[in-house]
Amino acid sequence: MKKAIPPSARMAEGGILSIKKGMYMDTLHIPEKEIPVIDTFDTVVLGGGTAGAFAGIAAARRGSRTLIIEQFGALGGSATTGLVLPLMSLHIKNYDGHCPLSAELVERLRAVGGTEEDANSFDPVMVQITLEDMAADSNCDILYYTTLVDAVLEDRTITHVIVNNKNGLAAYKAKCFIDCTGDADLIKLVGASYQSGNHNRVNQPVSLRFDMAGIDFERFHAYMRSLGNDQYKYFAMNTPGMKDIIRKAYENGVLTEQDACYFQAFGIPGRPDGMNFNCPELTTKENVVDAEFMTQKQLEGKKAIMRLRKFLRDYIPGFENAYITSIAQLVGFRESRRIEAEYMLTIEDVLTYRKFPDGIAASHYPIDVHGVNDVSLGLKYQHDVPADEQYWEVPFRVMIPKTLDNVLTAGRCAGMDFRAQSAARIQPTCRSMGEAAGIAAAMAVKNGAVRFNEIDGTAVRREIRLPDKF
Repeated sequence: MKKAIPPSARMAEGGILSIKKGMYMDTLHIPEKEIPVIDTFDTVVLGGGTAGAFAGIAAARRGSRTLIIEQFGALGGSATTGLVLPLMSLHIKNYDGHCPLSAELVERLRAVGGTEEDANSFDPVMVQITLEDMAADSNCDILYYTTLVDAVLEDRTITHVIVNNKNGLAAYKAKCFIDCTGDADLIKLVGASYQSGNHNRVNQPVSLRFDMAGIDFERFHAYMRSLGNDQYKYFAMNTPGMKDIIRKAYENGVLTEQDACYFQAFGIPGRPDGMNFNCPELTTKENVVDAEFMTQKQLEGKKAIMRLRKFLRDYIPGFENAYITSIAQLVGFRESRRIEAEYMLTIEDVLTYRKFPDGIAASHYPIDVHGVNDVSLGLKYQHDVPADEQYWEVPFRVMIPKTLDNVLTAGRCAGMDFRAQSAARIQPTCRSMGEAAGIAAAMAVKNGAVRFNEIDGTAVRREIRLPDKF
């Protein structure tokens, strides 16, 4: 009887896919495939997250035919599929940190009850719907449930990206590309240089966020006030009395030592009985974007969430009948790959409040390294700078890969050192980078030959309306 051929060794072009030993158990050599080119765009944005949604909308509004390719079924990334709220403050006097598109998003969210007056917190569902409305109004195309798998590089120019979805492999051609994957996936695929982790190549811990509802806030607030906390819909490790409560739960075996390391919760606009939890925080290693590691942390994180659920219901008045409504689809990365860019933002730039002619984002957010033994934990801002100058800027050049002409990289994977990135990774900064990238893409397309290192960063600054002084 003829031996059956396994599906992994399908017949192709008259022969079986060849299998040989390599660094893995087996290595498959797949015959060349014809991959259909589905469409041609001016700009293709990889990733529709915090930076990518803004990049796509900004480019489309300026006449660039634009496609956003996103692996999940929503725009917004960390804010929506990652359940990361609130935005976090930039800590700049007389500046709310909103780039033009972010300010528009805030106004649209206010109209539907999706944010509070200070616009720092938001309803993730309303964010994704509103971003989709903004994209539609801008004639920006979106392709969901699609993953980047490869790219075609000719000299310093990417001509096509290859993606995979339920239809199979497909290619999209474009004049320029914006890598907003958060992990510099496009950069890695074409072999461009990047950094990852601290001086020991270890990345910051990851988190798996979740939401709860059914909270009796009257009982909860009364309890918080009894502990000396007057804040509304917020508590954390540093809330008066909380460390003692968490320690008791740990001693009683309800929480593990890792569970007890980090705890934080926020109210959710439009959800009078709900809270969002910035925990559990999960241990890290080198290369947090490894699929096996990500899977492990999803599984580990859900077990931790169940322990936190029991802790809240048993130890915090008002949570007796609370229940889990959502767990993030996306493990929350604080830092992974960071490109080698035309300019690398450094910790010295942050500590000395450096300004740039091509600055496209401003911030005074602190150095925020989680869970990694690093010298940055002891760094503090200088205090001899006039109050109206206590902010630093992110230059346009951090988004330009050194060895590629027609690619920009926006968001937490832009060109920054490990410690500077910890201050620049928050959503307001990433939104600004995304919008700046979309503006630059439209400029480059109008110029004909796309070379981002020839784009005038000061013109991008003017377009994004970053003032010279706040």
